[in-house]
This record gives sequence, structure tokens and C-alpha cells, in this order.
Amino acid sequence: MKNIITLQGYYDIFDDEPQLKESYLNGINKQVLIDYAMNYCSLSTIMGSDVNKILWPFFNTNDINTKFYKNLIIKISYIVRKGNGFPKILNVRSSLKFFELVQGREQLTYTNFSEQEIRQKLFKVYLLLNSENKSVSNRKNLNEQIVETALTFSIYSNVNCYFLRITELIKSCFFLEYCKEHIPFHFNVFLKNYGIDKWQDYTLYLYQIGKIILDKNIEEPVKIISIPIDDLDYAKKTAFFDKFCMQEIYQNDEDFTRIKSHPVIKNDKTAEYRIVFEQFFIEKTYKSLYFTFKEINDSFVGLDNYINKDQFRSDIGLKFSEKTLMNRILKDALGNKYKQLGYEKLKRDGNPDYYIRDGKHILLFECKDNLIGKKVIENADIEKFIIELKHLFLNNKNGKPKAIKQIINNIVTIRKGEFIEDKGIDTNNNVIYPILITHNSILSLPGVNILIDEWFFNELDLLKVDKKNIKHLTIIDINTFILFQGLISKKGNTIRELIDLYWKNYTRIENKKYEKVEDVVDEFRIKYQSFNDFVENRYEVNSYIMKKLLKYDQYFS
Repeated sequence: MKNIITLQGYYDIFDDEPQLKESYLNGINKQVLIDYAMNYCSLSTIMGSDVNKILWPFFNTNDINTKFYKNLIIKISYIVRKGNGFPKILNVRSSLKFFELVQGREQLTYTNFSEQEIRQKLFKVYLLLNSENKSVSNRKNLNEQIVETALTFSIYSNVNCYFLRITELIKSCFFLEYCKEHIPFHFNVFLKNYGIDKWQDYTLYLYQIGKIILDKNIEEPVKIISIPIDDLDYAKKTAFFDKFCMQEIYQNDEDFTRIKSHPVIKNDKTAEYRIVFEQFFIEKTYKSLYFTFKEINDSFVGLDNYINKDQFRSDIGLKFSEKTLMNRILKDALGNKYKQLGYEKLKRDGNPDYYIRDGKHILLFECKDNLIGKKVIENADIEKFIIELKHLFLNNKNGKPKAIKQIINNIVTIRKGEFIEDKGIDTNNNVIYPILITHNSILSLPGVNILIDEWFFNELDLLKVDKKNIKHLTIIDINTFILFQGLISKKGNTIRELIDLYWKNYTRIENKKYEKVEDVVDEFRIKYQSFNDFVENRYEVNSYIMKKLLKYDQYFS
């Protein structure tokens, strides 16, 4: 499995000893380097897996008759014929690393290189970055191999930014409403920092920018954004957008933190803006709000409005993510169907975070709003990643039972007839669906759900729990409930019916003979996809879905 996708590094393509990366970059205009880097970042998310286009992002028609290019074609063809996997060069992680590398350079003396020479030099730098990113798995567990591959290749490339933009805007509206009501002093500082009069300006401006940046294609991968000088709010909008811009050069950091916090580059001469990486800009709409308010809270140290730093994360996570956001979204998605018990009716210690019963079918929800360490993600460290997952889902560092064991405890409680919140349960005839609601997209990487489901059934065996009519444990991103809320309560598309289809889809794929390695890649992609990808691939954002989302239109009018 580890050879299905093979990231091509320098020694896979060239036989000589490379120079240092900086040596290839010396003499090239920094703005030229930035332009190439941003193209690589954007193309990484829209280029397909066609091996015939593997060199397309790095060269153009002026290169195809050169000896350098023809030798590359010969080498790539040889790699494909060997059949050791699907060769890949362009990838998001290396593209972001390339951007960090070139933006952190001081402007040096220019050398009169030809464009062909520049492209050849940059291609070698890119391959050297790939060599640094390559990992070889020796893990025996196939599910862990799948997750390791996803950490390397899929972490920033398996995202539908159109869908993400919708959900991040809606969540940011809920969050800002919450902050206005519950931490008004922090909220007013937030408005002042962004130079806006009301929080709706924050979401409206980002909504307008998002419409522009997603209108890109292979021929024009990086969109230029400019605010018309005659715009009545020109000064206000410019000051707002400048908040997202990189102000200085920096050296690479863990998990691209600086790009995530400031994902925009501004040309001071033309007052034009470009987005470094669309996903980071879109995620900043909501994901960065917690950190923004945390910084505001940190500035209150010694004042009455300061919230103890040890409590701030848990307060926002529990009070907003679980009590407010999850309860609101599930209620919006499911309406008044089924017996539903939310936070207010499940306050007893040990209860699930949300509960649904449809006849004999019981859905148990646990909410997870946890982060994975930056260094683990940066290094695609599968060993430490699995340790962190076990701390999140089995036992934390102090040995306290977490999500999987909490769900199992609730299953046992239900089947013993001790779940007092629902007197209508038939303890001898029920089907239980364990569900983990996550707010962290990394838990929707290919293979993660399969791995955690494996742990779930291992725990059932260890605890000698009868597995009859206990369904697979399913991880569902909260965004799926937002985006497809118009469908998951309809007959044939209920959440439990979709879960059944998802796991049936996983088990149906058997060992076959494949004519092309691309077919193998596609089969494994389908088999190990997350539940969210399964639902997104099943539906499009059609008019029915958008009609249901119009209930939030008040926030954008």
C-alpha cells in the first residue's frame, strides 16, 4: 500500500549530487520566486492525477523541445513502467514549503538567467523539498499505513473550498453572536481591532473576497484582488484586509502557522492583494477567531474581564462547540424528527453529548473539538499522531477515559436499562450508532475513521460487550451537518441510512485485478475516504441544499 503514491524526490529524477537549495535560487528576482511559489500552491489543489501532466505545473510549451525536458519525460516514463506506484511531484506540502523558502530570502543581486534556466532551477529545488517530505512506512497495520500516507499527501489537498467557505462563514456568525452575548468586553475590542462597527461587516467582507478567490482555473491559478478606489468604504475595507497580510519576511515555522495567520500578500505599489493559499484564508474566517479572542483575553491580564488562560480553551470548547454550535446545527439539520435530547436534557455526568432515537435505532453523539500538535502535523509523524489520537479517543494523558470508552459506557448503560433520560428504549431490541462529531478536519483524513473504528471494536472485545446490533463508529465533521442539513432528514438519506451506505461502500471493495495503477489509487481513495467525503461525493450543492441554507441568509443581507 505504501507504494501506491510515490512522491518523486531529487534522486528519483537525477543521478548527480544536488547543490544546496539556496544555490539554485541565488540571482533570481524575489518577486519572480514569489510568483512561481504562489502558482505552485494554487495548482497543487486543482491539478488532477494525470501522469501525462506531471510536469505541466513546472514548465511550459517553450520547454518541451529542450534536452532537459526530454530527459525528464524519459525518466518519468521509466518510473511508470517499473510499476512501483503512481508518481507524484506537485503536492501542497512542498508547495507551501517552497513559498516559505523564497519569501524568507533577502533580495540579492539579479543574474540574467533565461526563463527556461529559472524553471529548471526551481524544479530542482522543488524536488529537493519533496525529498525532505518523503516518508517510508514500516508499519504492519494497513490502516496506519493509509493514515500515514494521508498525513503526507492529503492533509491540505483533500478539501472542497466551495463547501468550506459556506460552513466557515456560518460558524463564524454563530461564534460572533455568542461572543457578543457572553464576552461583550472582548467582543468590542475585536470590532475596534478590525475597524468595523458591527460583526456582520467581518463576515460580509470575507464573503465578498471569497467569491473572487475561488473563481480560479489552471490557466489563471492565482486571482488578483483589488478594492476600487471609488468604493465608499475603500479606507475601511483596505484597513480590514490589511489585517490578513504578511508584514515581514520570516523563516519557516511549524505547520505553516504564519501563513495561516496572515495568508495574504499585498503589493504596496499597486494596492493589489493575492491569497497565498485559499484554504488557509477561508479557514481563517472561523478557525482563527478563537485565537483572535484568546489574544484579546491575554491582553486583559490583571483586569476584571480576564478569563483564566487554563479555562479559556475549555470554556469556548464546551460552552460554544458542544452546548451551542453542535446543538444548534443538529437541531437545524434534523428539525423536529425523532426523539432528540440535547445538552439541557443530558446534564447528568457520563451522558452522551447528544442523543437521538428513531424507533429502535439509537444514535449516540460525542463531540470532539481538540487540536493535534503542530509538530506532529508538520513532520507527518505517524507514531506521535497515533499517540495523540489515542489520547483523544481512548484515554487522555492522565488515564481518563475519552470518547470511545465514553460511548461504550453509554451503550452498556442503555442496554442495562439505566439510561433514565429515555424511558422508551427496548433494552432487548435496539440498534446503536456510535458517532463522533469533530470540529477538526484532520480527523477526516483518509483512513482515520477506519483506524479509530478498529480501536472501538477492540475495546468492545476487551470489555466483553455484546457487539450485536452495534454499528461501526463513524466520525462526522460538523460541517457535513451544516452543508447537507436539507437532505439528512429526508427518507432514504437519513443520517443512519447514510452511515449504513458509507460502511457498505467500505466493505464492498474486494481484491481485484487492475489494469492501471490509477485504478488502484482510485479504489483505495473510495474505500478509505472519510464519511464527509463520501457524502460530498454523493451529492452536489444543488438548489435544494442552498434553499435550506437560506435560513442563515439574515447574516449576509
